Amino acid sequence: MSHRFSPPLQYAKTADGLNIAFLTVGEGPTIVFASNIWGDAHEYRHLAWHYAHGIANGLAAAGWRVVLYDVRGMGSSDRPPVDWSLDGRVQDLEAVVARIGVQEFALVAVDIGAPTAMAYAVRHPQRVTRLVLLSPWVNGAEMFDLPDLKVAARAMTNGAREWQVFTTVLANVATGFKDSERSRELAASMQLSSTAEGLAEYYRTSAEIDLASLLPQVSVPTLVVHFPAFPFGSQDLCQQVAKGIRDAQFVVVEDSSIGGAVHDGSIRAIDSFVRGSNAVAPPRPRAPTPTGESLTDREAEVLARLAAGLTNKEIATALGISVPTVERHLSNLYSKIGARSRVDATTYAMRHGLVAPR
Repeated sequence: MSHRFSPPLQYAKTADGLNIAFLTVGEGPTIVFASNIWGDAHEYRHLAWHYAHGIANGLAAAGWRVVLYDVRGMGSSDRPPVDWSLDGRVQDLEAVVARIGVQEFALVAVDIGAPTAMAYAVRHPQRVTRLVLLSPWVNGAEMFDLPDLKVAARAMTNGAREWQVFTTVLANVATGFKDSERSRELAASMQLSSTAEGLAEYYRTSAEIDLASLLPQVSVPTLVVHFPAFPFGSQDLCQQVAKGIRDAQFVVVEDSSIGGAVHDGSIRAIDSFVRGSNAVAPPRPRAPTPTGESLTDREAEVLARLAAGLTNKEIATALGISVPTVERHLSNLYSKIGARSRVDATTYAMRHGLVAPR
């Protein structure tokens, strides 16, 4: 089901005649996301907890106009037969940029969208102010050889029933087998976005991508981000990219933004870098507690939103977690900080600078 408050879809025409669906969130300087598998606009509209939704909204709240689109052949863009080569995917991005009429912008990409972003940055360096690559890789065959993806991809079949089983397996792997409801939602979104035949061809052409000769040609300031919690990523593969791009920065962000719930770390890292900072803003320090036991990052996030006046349900929605999970975090952090009420917790949060904007 589409997200209730999704912005309207628009379409851009590629040089080879395809209609590419895109949407924009927020106002201000532009950040364009080079579409990942399944389509970033599609995931934004169908999964309120997905990184495409959470990171886009977070950046919009920070004063950016964020542009998301669906890669050719997926989501609401024109379906197969299409040219899924890297050149074809770059044409999608070129069409969207031309359609929105922006001359300069920051370019961000996740996983399989990263080759598109790098290739575009090489072709149009004068347009890209900053390049952010989240969980990228150099060689598609090496990416598909990662253990989790390798096991999941083996289930690929063509029949309707088998397609349902495959997407269910892949969705569970993507969510770390930790949330059955999200896995069901993700599988349903995958089934809407593509077909078994289309995905098989997308996988095949992605596995043929090799960026070894392209990386030294990337001349724009670049940030490479590795997420340890992302099951389809690898620190080694990310570092290969960072080593291949001159003066690229490499950071590890300890959150699960790509795999599901968005933490502030991803938004801060992107926002800081694309604004032109020489280094990514460091993580917010954890507040000390009377017991000497630090709050976890998640507990600090829950506390900050409680202090901003959000209800438990609103906190759950903001962080992409369940209400019982919020209640569990509150119980733990109350014990750590010695709070007996929301007033006590709010006072503690304000004293330690943990109040988030409502």
